[in-house]
Amino acid sequence: MGIFDFFKKKNNSQENVSTPVQEMEMPEEKIVEEVVEEVVETIPEIPSQPVEEPKVNEEYEKIRVYNDYIVYSIALQLRGEYTPLSAFEKENGGVEGFAYMVTEDAYALSPQQAIAQMEEKFESELQEGKIKSYMILYHSQFDHNGNHTPAIQEGEFKGISLAYHFAGDEKKKTGLPYIFENQNITYKGFAEFSHEENNAIMNHQLIEGQNYFQNTVGIAAPETTNEAGIIIRKSNVHNLVNTWSGVFGHQNFQTKDYGQYLSAVLMQSTVSDPTGEARNKTEFEDVRFKTIVTDELSTIIPEVKTDYTLDFETRSIREWENALNLQAIVAGPARDTFGVWFFATDYAENRNTYMTQPHLKVNVSGIVFILDVQTNTDLPDGTKMSEDFTTYAPSQDLPNYACFDFIGQVVDFKETELLEDRSVKGYILKLKLITNEENEDFFTIDAFVNKENMRMETLTKGMKVTGALQLQGKIAE
Repeated sequence: MGIFDFFKKKNNSQENVSTPVQEMEMPEEKIVEEVVEEVVETIPEIPSQPVEEPKVNEEYEKIRVYNDYIVYSIALQLRGEYTPLSAFEKENGGVEGFAYMVTEDAYALSPQQAIAQMEEKFESELQEGKIKSYMILYHSQFDHNGNHTPAIQEGEFKGISLAYHFAGDEKKKTGLPYIFENQNITYKGFAEFSHEENNAIMNHQLIEGQNYFQNTVGIAAPETTNEAGIIIRKSNVHNLVNTWSGVFGHQNFQTKDYGQYLSAVLMQSTVSDPTGEARNKTEFEDVRFKTIVTDELSTIIPEVKTDYTLDFETRSIREWENALNLQAIVAGPARDTFGVWFFATDYAENRNTYMTQPHLKVNVSGIVFILDVQTNTDLPDGTKMSEDFTTYAPSQDLPNYACFDFIGQVVDFKETELLEDRSVKGYILKLKLITNEENEDFFTIDAFVNKENMRMETLTKGMKVTGALQLQGKIAE
């Protein structure tokens, strides 16, 4: 992973845009024409007036030391990346960059955390005399209004804030406001700098191929091992967007406002409903929309109904901090032979059981994201596959989501429909993922696939299919 992978803003529509600096109004210069007249009498010589030296903007002279990093922040924004950056000035006057590096795609610092940790680090080094100054650059709500609060949500991104501290001076902040107009970004310029000074910053050129971040610190996900011997890892970037896309269909999920529908269902589930109307919106023949409502978190989880049960041993749990540790991926061996991990749909109510009782019986099912006909009979290394060959492997595109790429066999299937108007149409597949001659159901799960996510028109029993799915599970009753 790169340094900037997890501070990206979702809307990346500002790529390749112009970045003019709005010209600030300057006093109009009056041109005085010199008129030369002939005179007869002698005029006494007047001593010449000293030429007034232009005033030096001391604040600009300080900040220009960090022009590389101001321009770097702008360049990143034009690529749709909104990463907090920082740099510091060494005793010899050299300037080096510092940034936090994402080491895995499951955990990242929030902008607030990154800014706070950078400030703590540099303040300590400044007080110890190790550096002469530092600057932290981040996107904020600044619009010439003194509001340097970090920007987190859409609509809050108003400017690039510069928080800096030079030895012997007080901490200061300034900002470079910007506006979005017709897919363009216009930078308004620093209010305390002249038009020429702003242009000098904006026209500063970065050196191609130069490493501007000589100092990085890797961000590692917190990890502990509890008394039951279970490894607890943390995640703070995961969500259920891909899961719902599998349920509603990738194209439909992008074009229809299912978010509004789910919000209405969630709100209705929080109040008593003697008519049973809320249940009609969440309980379908083969899938239920499971609501979780707490004082701090309310969410809905799609759960594929199944009676399929596996003996399972919990080895590790990846808890989602951004879901208040009420959602998690659970991993370990099943049937003492093959490894699986699944999104635990019952983690909110059974968290303590998962944490303390490694040996469980779990119901496992799946949501298929892509389904296609398996036509290739050879493995990548050229090995010929037998007709009954099946397999699954961790997804490279969606790691840490309990997602797998698979070659499976459709043992059986039936049509199913979701929502009150039955507008979401799909199939429940009995999908064999491991072939075992002695046990037909060794690893054969019930999986939902939306018809929109299928790349074939017709299903038949016994056909070989390939695709991607997310496994989900819960403790069997």
